[in-house]
Amino acid sequence: MLFDMDGTLVDSIEAVEAAWRLFAEEYGVPMLPPGLHGLTAAAVIAEFGIPAEKHDEAERRLTAIEARDGQHLRALPGVAELIGALPSQRWGIVTSAAQSVARARLGATGLSRPSFIVTGDDVSNGKPDPEPFLTGLRELRSRTGEGPVIALEDTVTGITSARAAGCVSIGVLGTVSHDELAEHSHLIIPSAEALSVREEGSRLLITVSRLEEN
Repeated sequence: MLFDMDGTLVDSIEAVEAAWRLFAEEYGVPMLPPGLHGLTAAAVIAEFGIPAEKHDEAERRLTAIEARDGQHLRALPGVAELIGALPSQRWGIVTSAAQSVARARLGATGLSRPSFIVTGDDVSNGKPDPEPFLTGLRELRSRTGEGPVIALEDTVTGITSARAAGCVSIGVLGTVSHDELAEHSHLIIPSAEALSVREEGSRLLITVSRLEEN
């Protein structure tokens, strides 16, 4: 399984938007509209309309704001139980966040660490391009061999990336509407509480107990 982080594993959407507001105030630019979650820091800077000659400096500043101490973060419902049931080599995280931000947010929640994390720093093309999840697929299959891979995502940007990479793509409600996710998701669930996992020999059996009509 491959998981997005913000809005899928970690209840951080408010923290992300608070960071964006602080950045917008510092740089004197309008706050971003809703619905832009799932982008890399570089893509967010472009959305803010920062001049090209200031992109590197602005990206460093946004990353520092997003990784700052004192943010209120927690795991989303059902997440700790779900990833706790997964062998560490059978799951990973594919996030648009920078490495420092990913470490800070996961550390704040106390969630188990996967065997690998693909961050926005590790790819040339961020979501919705398939590169992030293709990178995650390669990492996962180097540990487990071939086989279907399920991706959980909460944004249209992320679910588009996951599906284009060939994942069985499950949309998680909470960040965007059901209708926005439905176009690109194979399934839609209300939360990670809808999934349970158990090992049977070399296989993982994943059960969906609550499904949103798609």
